[in-house]
Amino acid sequence: MYRSACSLVFIALSICVLPSNAQSGASNIEAYFTGKEVVLKIDMPGTQKGVDLRFNKTTPMDWKEYASRIKQAGTAIRKGDTARITAIVVKKDVIEFQLDGGGFGTFGDDTTTKVEAKATDKSDYEKDLEKQISETTDEDRKIQLQRDLDRERARREKQEAANQRAAQVASQMKAQQVADKRAQGGSRFNLRWSGSIPADQITPEAVMKLLADYVEFSGATVPSAASAAQSNAEPAATSNGASTGSPTAQLKRGMKMEEVTSLLGPGKQLSESTGDGGLKTQVFEYLTDDRRVEVTYVDELVVRFAISSK
Repeated sequence: MYRSACSLVFIALSICVLPSNAQSGASNIEAYFTGKEVVLKIDMPGTQKGVDLRFNKTTPMDWKEYASRIKQAGTAIRKGDTARITAIVVKKDVIEFQLDGGGFGTFGDDTTTKVEAKATDKSDYEKDLEKQISETTDEDRKIQLQRDLDRERARREKQEAANQRAAQVASQMKAQQVADKRAQGGSRFNLRWSGSIPADQITPEAVMKLLADYVEFSGATVPSAASAAQSNAEPAATSNGASTGSPTAQLKRGMKMEEVTSLLGPGKQLSESTGDGGLKTQVFEYLTDDRRVEVTYVDELVVRFAISSK
């Protein structure tokens, strides 16, 4: 038993621990790349799965898999955008090249988009009416009790419908929250090999060559202290590009339509539709001095908005 346990430990260590030369190479590429900026040559999916490049195959990129991830998760970093290398992780057979956080969906990220409706249980009154009906033999009394029971059931069903409606609205808001987080969570390249990474591929030069078709490294620089100070001196902005002091910066999901109107003034309705569940969706445009805001409402509650310059 003791010998078997020791063997298992030895096997685990031999699998998990990189050879010393690989550890040195991993440290070198981590030190070289981390914190630098690159320009993307392709759109990057908004998921921690990122883009897999398999160098044991003639064509590293599986474009069908790539298209599927873009379709499912949306785009986190667009072609031509600048992204920061936030982490380099070297494992036995893969190098993770993480950008702007590495992608949404890692441990701790809430990826669920459905909000369950709150259950409406029978009231004690409804249960008591059912009990009285089952026990009474007086037909007139039974008819009266049944009317009371029907009213109480109708009240409960109305509450259930309201809860279902609220859950549908909340689900749309949750889906938009997840989409926003995916768009802001970055992405990654996974450079994969069969078995183990060749020793001559764990160098900055080799990694740049492997990624040359997908990433532009020529402008990869770390911002200077002066440029960072200048950036910090600029007015703070929201993820939608609005200054924190502007009315548009006060927009948030869940606001009522009248609150938005009070904040931005009367809007122009662009579209209106009603879904299968009876939910009314409206899209409005609002114009401020320097911004255009497009707001989507469901049952007159904000579920998403986009801000752009005029």
